[in-house]
Parts: sequence; C-alpha cells; structure tokens
Amino acid sequence: MPRAELRVQWAAVAFGWLADFSLRILIQVTLGWLGATRVFTAPSLHEPLHVLILALILAATATGGFIAARIAGESFTLHGLLVGVTSILAAAVSNPGLVPVPRLLVAVQALSLLAGALGGLLASLATRGQASR
Repeated sequence: MPRAELRVQWAAVAFGWLADFSLRILIQVTLGWLGATRVFTAPSLHEPLHVLILALILAATATGGFIAARIAGESFTLHGLLVGVTSILAAAVSNPGLVPVPRLLVAVQALSLLAGALGGLLASLATRGQASR
C-alpha cells in the first residue's frame, strides 16, 4: 500500500504564525492600556475576565491555524497544528527564564496545539463547503 506523503508548506505556517503572533500582541497591548495585565502574572480561572483573555489567546492561535491551512490548501490540520507548535517555540525562546511562567499560562500554551489544529480543521471544512457549491 502506498504511503501518503505529508507535505508541509512552511511559508503557510509562517504566515499563520504571524497572524497568531500579531493578534496576541494586539491583545497584550490592549490589556496594557487597560491596566489588566495581572492575567499574565497571576491568572485565575475564577475571574471571568482572565478566562475571556485566555480564550482570546487560544482563538488567536486557531485563527493562525485557519490562515495557515487555507494558504497551504492541503494537510489542513497539520498546518494548523504547526502554527501551535511554532507559537510554543516562540514563547519558549522569548522567555529567558527570569520571570516564572504561571502554570495556567503553560497549560494554555499546551492547549494552543489543539487550537491551531482546530483552526486547520475548520479551514478544511470551509474548503469542502466551498468545493461542494
């Protein structure tokens, strides 16, 4: 039986990650202007604003995964997942370890893998919907 090849279009992943990164920066800058930066130092699932912000961060990664998958036009979920992987790598590189990262933010970063893959899956469904018209 022939093996299916998974081709990765790294330019698509890069564009998806740039969208994710840009949306995250927009969220962080907006929170800085509003003075609501405690979510980055002491996030809590008991505060609705923190839950909303964490959901927005995951939505940014899902959006990046969607964009990467649409640009790639194939292996949709894989391209979305790779946006999540790239997001984790960028976060790891940008934190020199001087400030401890709260566990909840680490968990959200791990969930960004699923969010990116979900964005890719949604792109696949959107592409199928357009092709059937």
